[in-house]
Amino acid sequence: MTQTRGRHHYRIANPVRFFIFILICTMLITFAGMTMISAGQAQAAAVNTYAQVTVQEDDTLWGLIEEHNPNANIDVRSAVYDVCEINDIDAGDIQPGDTLFIPVY
Repeated sequence: MTQTRGRHHYRIANPVRFFIFILICTMLITFAGMTMISAGQAQAAAVNTYAQVTVQEDDTLWGLIEEHNPNANIDVRSAVYDVCEINDIDAGDIQPGDTLFIPVY
């Protein structure tokens, strides 16, 4: 004995409500996609430029950062941390003749 599966036939009871549902779903998917694209662009725009600096006698990281960012409203302490991370150094380890990359904000 073979059984046949019955096909279900669905009917749209209210075409206006169905159209609004599809429209809202399409808008949500589009909005989510645009948000993801713009987040990637914002992250790319946040990439800093760097100044390559050779450390001179009596230079400090704090002074070098302020010298290369005179008009930037930045927290110098976090900038010192960034410089240490970028150059893989400790703040007290700079010596005259060292070459550092200083972010320009």
